[in-house]
Amino acid sequence: MRSAVSVFFLCLVAFLMNGRPHPEVDCVAAPYTAWSLVRAGSYDLQSYSELDRYVSVVGPIIARPDGSRFSMRPPGSALLAVPFVAPFALFCEQPLRDRDMHQLGKLSAAFSVAGAAAFFFLTCQSLAPSAAWPATMLFALGTCLYSVASQALWMHGPAVFWLCCALYFLTRPDSSSFDCRIAAGFALGLAVLTRPTTAFFALATEGAVVTGRRWRDVVGLALGGVIPLVILLHYNWVIFGHPFLGGYKYDNWAESTPIWLGLSGLVVAPSRGMLVYSPALLLVLPGVWMLIRGDNERRAATRGIILSWLAAAGASLLFYSRWHDWWGGWSYGPRFLCETMPVLCLLFAYAYEGLRYRWQKRVAVALVMLSVSVHMIGVFGYSGYAAWQLRHSLPDQGHSLFSVRDTQIEAHARALVKKLTGFGKYDRDGL
Repeated sequence: MRSAVSVFFLCLVAFLMNGRPHPEVDCVAAPYTAWSLVRAGSYDLQSYSELDRYVSVVGPIIARPDGSRFSMRPPGSALLAVPFVAPFALFCEQPLRDRDMHQLGKLSAAFSVAGAAAFFFLTCQSLAPSAAWPATMLFALGTCLYSVASQALWMHGPAVFWLCCALYFLTRPDSSSFDCRIAAGFALGLAVLTRPTTAFFALATEGAVVTGRRWRDVVGLALGGVIPLVILLHYNWVIFGHPFLGGYKYDNWAESTPIWLGLSGLVVAPSRGMLVYSPALLLVLPGVWMLIRGDNERRAATRGIILSWLAAAGASLLFYSRWHDWWGGWSYGPRFLCETMPVLCLLFAYAYEGLRYRWQKRVAVALVMLSVSVHMIGVFGYSGYAAWQLRHSLPDQGHSLFSVRDTQIEAHARALVKKLTGFGKYDRDGL
């Protein structure tokens, strides 16, 4: 537990070290919604005129005929931000300046991802103890959890925090206890309340326990998850008139990406591919083999859950491969795959622990360090962000992201070199 606390604070320092948030339009509404919850007990954002420019028929803020305004995103991120916003909102009627609100959002996100890293470390200590530190470093600093989810209040950070909580309760030695199942179900429900596509992991977990005919566990998971799910369905129905899609009913459901394009883009595209931004995840396949073939007693007891989560990660990958905006808009790397990182990095831990020779572990550690370096470039080379995005915001379904010339990593690296050397103009706002 002391090591987990150390992981939390070390990650928090790393996430906040660059001293500024990296917000996008998807991150704007959550801190203001938290402010409205504290001041008025409402999700309504109509009192905040600074949000006028974000109101649109497709989001991120939707205006209703009665004049009220709501974020099109689910309320989970805003609810998690309440403790960080409340010390200011309790004494001020109007929100802070835009930049300060983004800072509060980043603080909420950084705490979420740091907490996720701590729970992930505890899970690794139980299932792959000798790989706990390298796997946690990969998880926290070598994926988009570092370069995206911890840098602004997207939905990803809070959602991954709840997924890691659930994974911890599902795999701890006393995970068969009824209390652990209720806690896991509650965490999964909060993950869905934050980011609805995490329902893949909730459904996969229920499927695993149903397949094993562990009816007591089925009941425990359902009891834990019912309250967050009722809150989400009520929110969607009352505000948007659709219990399942909610604000996403305004999104573009008519257009889809060819599966080959989105899938290859999310996995290997030079400016979006998971294996390009986090090359240490090449060890996921050996990790699957170790999970299936290994005779470790603890792993055998949790094999069904981990395999079900791997299936959920695959479903998430396929879902976003068909999404009209498979590249995730203006972001660094494949942010849509953030929620798959807990299970993929755990499989990396299995592979790492199964390596027999010292040189193999050195190669694995080198891949982790390379992954960390790529995302550090994204965090500290942010000044090259907007110019590169504008060059690649083309109506080509993301084909430009496959180009090996002028890649996103290269553009951020150039911006970082200019920042460190003072050569060339550095725009502090990243514009």
